[in-house]
Amino acid sequence: MGTYNFKTVEKKWQDVWEKEGIYKTSSKKGKKRYILDMFPYPSGASMHVGHLEGYVGTDILTRYLRMKGFNILHPMGWDAFGLPAENYAIKTGIHPDKETHKNIEKFKKQLNASGLSYDWDKEIDTSSPEFYKWTQWIFIKFFEKGLVYKKKSAVNWCPKDETVLANEQVIDGKCERCDTSVVKKDLEQWFFKITDYADRLIDGLDGIDWLEEVKTQQKNWIGRKEGRTIKFGDTNANKTFKIFTTRPETLNSVTFLAIASDKNKFTGRYVVNPINNEKIPVWEADYVSFDYGTGAIMGVPAYDEKDALFAKKYHIDVVKRDFLKEIIGEKTVNYHLRDWLISRQRYWGCPIPMIYCESCSLKDHTLKGQTLKGMAGWYPVPKDQLPVLLPTDVDFLPHGESPIARSSTFQKDVVCPSCGKPAKREVDTMDTYVDSSWYFLRFCDPKNTKKFADKKKIIAVDDYVGGGHVIQHLLFARFFWKVLFDLGYIDKNVGDEPFLKLRAPGWILGPDSRKMSKRWGNVVTPDDIFTKFGADTLRVYEMFMGPFDVAKPWSITGVEGSYRFLGRVWRLFHQNTDSGSSLLRGPSAASRSASPDQNLILSKMHKTIKKVGEDIENYKFNTAISSIMEFVNELSKYKVLNTKYLVVLAQLLAPFAPHMMEEVWHNVLGYKSSVHLSDWPKYDPKYLIENEITIAIQINGKLRSTITIKPNLSESDVLKLAKADKKVSKWLSGTIEKEIFIPNKLVNFVI
Repeated sequence: MGTYNFKTVEKKWQDVWEKEGIYKTSSKKGKKRYILDMFPYPSGASMHVGHLEGYVGTDILTRYLRMKGFNILHPMGWDAFGLPAENYAIKTGIHPDKETHKNIEKFKKQLNASGLSYDWDKEIDTSSPEFYKWTQWIFIKFFEKGLVYKKKSAVNWCPKDETVLANEQVIDGKCERCDTSVVKKDLEQWFFKITDYADRLIDGLDGIDWLEEVKTQQKNWIGRKEGRTIKFGDTNANKTFKIFTTRPETLNSVTFLAIASDKNKFTGRYVVNPINNEKIPVWEADYVSFDYGTGAIMGVPAYDEKDALFAKKYHIDVVKRDFLKEIIGEKTVNYHLRDWLISRQRYWGCPIPMIYCESCSLKDHTLKGQTLKGMAGWYPVPKDQLPVLLPTDVDFLPHGESPIARSSTFQKDVVCPSCGKPAKREVDTMDTYVDSSWYFLRFCDPKNTKKFADKKKIIAVDDYVGGGHVIQHLLFARFFWKVLFDLGYIDKNVGDEPFLKLRAPGWILGPDSRKMSKRWGNVVTPDDIFTKFGADTLRVYEMFMGPFDVAKPWSITGVEGSYRFLGRVWRLFHQNTDSGSSLLRGPSAASRSASPDQNLILSKMHKTIKKVGEDIENYKFNTAISSIMEFVNELSKYKVLNTKYLVVLAQLLAPFAPHMMEEVWHNVLGYKSSVHLSDWPKYDPKYLIENEITIAIQINGKLRSTITIKPNLSESDVLKLAKADKKVSKWLSGTIEKEIFIPNKLVNFVI
């Protein structure tokens, strides 16, 4: 028998699976299931064990469903554009493309070493021209639908990275990537009109299986509010301030007007309250958001906490009057959501496929009979000229504009698509969230050179798993899907939501219970575990350490426990074919029963089949493993086992420990084809019925003993058995005042 040599076995089967292509997506008709991980950014740092948690979870589900007869689409790719690679290029002079693809190879090696069943024929790379050609094509389609525009606006600017940030990329006033304080800057920028889809982005959440807290976060970010727009006239100028409010009934108690600013100061101007003609001051206030309503609010310190604090600090009157019964103002719906700013003044991203013609800038730009405001002189690149390739003659250094602006080749031979005169390309690149807003569509048909994906091949993602990005990525991706759905590129039967189920793994913390970080020196990588314990041990431990969706601290003791469990399983499979059965842990060989109690073991097997299948489908991987462990304990009691029990055990454990189970499937059980292509075992309901149940026996509410009985015995029979129990009878010397009986649960004697 020998010990399990995971180093030899795991590499052996990984090579076989790749050669035989057993995980390739089937083209056969039948039940389909699209299972997707949020694809990773291939950073210079190695993956740590926390990154692997979600991938192992989806792999287990994928393997289980494949055995259940589903045609599985389970792809992997790379979110390859982005600032880290560009910043590394600035520091070292190494081109982002070279560094990115070196990191991709490292990540891919780790994923394969983990035994993950991806269809690598579907692999995509967002930085490849074959992919970003279609990102540009989609941009143009959005432009043609009127969902793209350019305007000058105050934008979030990161002084360190020298680039624009979307609102979602600013956390507590700082850049989410480098933690630098963000400032406002006026720039001409490109926007997607995501606000046109605000209501549909809210309404669509009701029909999908997402965590409620994620749905709430999405709804709060969109921030749909119904209220009134009220006009306040300026007393010193022919100007009107428009105010959006959800509390128009408090208009009678307004004592000031506040407009958004980065400072707090009195403007010296006054407006007239339209309900009572009172003259009230206008203030600039830093607590008023530029993005809320019209960027100005009516101050009602008697009914609003923030207004009250501001009024107290600046000695503004507080007046409390009755609510109005007749509401004035225009009925208005307002949103927290703003149009998506996609321009980035960086190199390592998808070029925006637009051309500016100075000669055409003096005439209106019309599209489908409509004049596009602010777009004079701008035209999309002709589709037969896509992709617009990133130039290679750049220095990457930030100068407040895209490094592409300093390329001598990028503008070569560019002509206006309208008049044919010399013109210039846009030098900004797109926000990398644009790439991740449609990559899951490309996975459906990644080799297509004629379309971004064949309409007949596009399906919604059944199971989407990943942590973070619950606002930005999910919102943007749903917007993209809905636009392409409206344009007819997605079949109506597929629906207008891309992710039908969403699950997020909890953090795996360091051994010190802090987030894994180089800063804390608590990072554990998969390679650390592979070399000492093997991939199957890592997989089993990560799924057994706790519920999938909660934070869990790493424990090397737990890893060792999972390693011992798999060692025990290995010996169990060999006990009938090897003289070393005495090596089995648990009961000694001499104490084991020669043959199993068939009814007992059959009942346990069928209950385990049912439990493991249901738990996998519900992402309860830890309790699934616990059930398998109990089944192993039951099997370990017997010296001689019918092979059918070991066959079922191999199939149940195969999604969790794929390498070891493939080895015993072939070399112990004698099968020729893969265990991962075998049929998932079926349970027989007749074996699920409990043959015995345990009843708690209490005296005055305190547990004194338990008895095992047949189900559904009469009350009198149960009471007799309870009184006859030796541990109970000694407590029954007094008078029994009351006998409490709960069928199949407990007996309580009140003495």
